[in-house]
Amino acid sequence: MTGAGVEGTVRDLGKASEQRTLDQVLEMVDLVVAITEKLHDVVKFYCADAYEAMDKAAGELDAMESSCDNMRRDILGSLYSSGFFPISRVDLLRLVNGLDHIANYATGAGDRIAMRRFELPPELNQLLEEMSETDLKAVRMLRDVILKMQPSMRDAMEASEEVDRIEGEVDDYYVKIYAILFEMDIDFKTFHQLKAIIERLEELADQAAYCAETIRLIAIRHLEIS
Repeated sequence: MTGAGVEGTVRDLGKASEQRTLDQVLEMVDLVVAITEKLHDVVKFYCADAYEAMDKAAGELDAMESSCDNMRRDILGSLYSSGFFPISRVDLLRLVNGLDHIANYATGAGDRIAMRRFELPPELNQLLEEMSETDLKAVRMLRDVILKMQPSMRDAMEASEEVDRIEGEVDDYYVKIYAILFEMDIDFKTFHQLKAIIERLEELADQAAYCAETIRLIAIRHLEIS
């Protein structure tokens, strides 16, 4: 086989390995979307005083997050064991870890909502529900961006900007809730419980934006090679 033939074979094998890994990433992001949906259920149940349903959903959230951890390990195993990748292993590693962090923050927020009964004014309940819904929008948009990577890296890069815009909306909710929190006359435990919840909701969106940035880096490098 000529040098060009060997190079072509290696490239083809690399693309096949890359495709398998991207398929695994798509499965993982589907699960991360489901986890974020489950978190939104936890928030809605809390706001509706449906505590039994809230506890059940929070338990399901923990189990789903464990499945996500297993997926991450499987993908990392593929990255470590496979040969040449057209897409940088480091970039794929960043993307996978970012998705795992989204799942971790979603589960952390759900756990802190369910750990102790507390009551908030209707205004704060509404903002909390809207904040988690906006998190869900960001993660769903991130999934759309990842789906665009195979047909068109350029389209994925352009669509990734929408994740950043939605992340900015989550930041706005964080500021609103935090400002109200400081004006409220509430007990120490409730203050820190709510603070921990909204911090994790904000971090969730930050990680979605981090994944979007990673996809932009992947797209830029891919377009340069092409």
